[in-house]
Amino acid sequence: MNILEFQIEKLHRVTTILLSPGSPFSLAALAVAFAIAFGFLARRQIQRRGAVRPRAILRAIMTPRIIFSRSTYADLFYFFINTFAIGGLIGWALISGATESDLVIRTLRAAFGSHAPSTAPDWALRPGITLFVFLGFEFGYYVDHYLKHKISFLWEFHKPHHTAEVLTPLTVFRVHPIDTLIFFNIVAVFTGLFHGVFIYAAGKDVNIYVIDGTNIITVAFLFLSAQLQHSQFWIPLRGLPGHIILSPAHHQIHHSIDPAHYDRNLGAFVAIFDWMFGRLSIPQKRSPHLKFGVLQSDDDPHRIMGLMTEPVANAFAVLVRRAGAPSESVEASQ
Repeated sequence: MNILEFQIEKLHRVTTILLSPGSPFSLAALAVAFAIAFGFLARRQIQRRGAVRPRAILRAIMTPRIIFSRSTYADLFYFFINTFAIGGLIGWALISGATESDLVIRTLRAAFGSHAPSTAPDWALRPGITLFVFLGFEFGYYVDHYLKHKISFLWEFHKPHHTAEVLTPLTVFRVHPIDTLIFFNIVAVFTGLFHGVFIYAAGKDVNIYVIDGTNIITVAFLFLSAQLQHSQFWIPLRGLPGHIILSPAHHQIHHSIDPAHYDRNLGAFVAIFDWMFGRLSIPQKRSPHLKFGVLQSDDDPHRIMGLMTEPVANAFAVLVRRAGAPSESVEASQ
């Protein structure tokens, strides 16, 4: 690859992140998040003062304390590392979801035999598989997240994400590359499993509804809630909706430094698996002004070199020590 091709590849990577609807940081999704935040704050001003003050809303959204925080600068560092330096070097998915799906289908056919294709129309099957595979992604996300909060070795790679002391949409990139590598492979296993089970049950190939290669349900959540999960805006869902969908406030509870919130709200977009396994924490109506971060000794959580090297050193130190129960070690470090 010559220099021109290298630069074109990096430019393509940036444009994909900023323009693809399936990106966790697309400009369109950020614009929608800005509009939702503005509308939420405007509604709150009307309730409290009977009028909207746009300048006050803009000041609340563009808070200097958050924009110029060292935590935000560390998020930006991870954005560049994961986008440019590491993204092109590691094949994130060692396990292919498609390969996993084929294996599941072959295994089920060998165990139970084949059956006639479903007579259900495509307009019924396609929404079905789209939802089913989305739930596979969600379950894979939950399993990955649960393991990383309960196994000390994995926690060391996941911990940098929780060291963020202020939350912005950039915090989604505050993830160690090894954490990302593990995540993509676990999710591939479960999406492939759910896809394979559905195809076997249907008895024929069924296409998922996608936008730019991403499940359309995932895209909807990326636009409606994902950008606000890492933000200072307390937007809660309560009651039955709060038991089904994870609102921005749900995820802010997950980042809370309060021990009562440890290992809560582990899902990505839906709350059903947290609810099912007793990990759901419903946000209160008014913001409790949570503090974010990780309990540490004298370490600087935003030191640039430490963001990349310390998780590796700490993880292998855990293996050498072979000490204690994983869950106790993790909770002590939070």
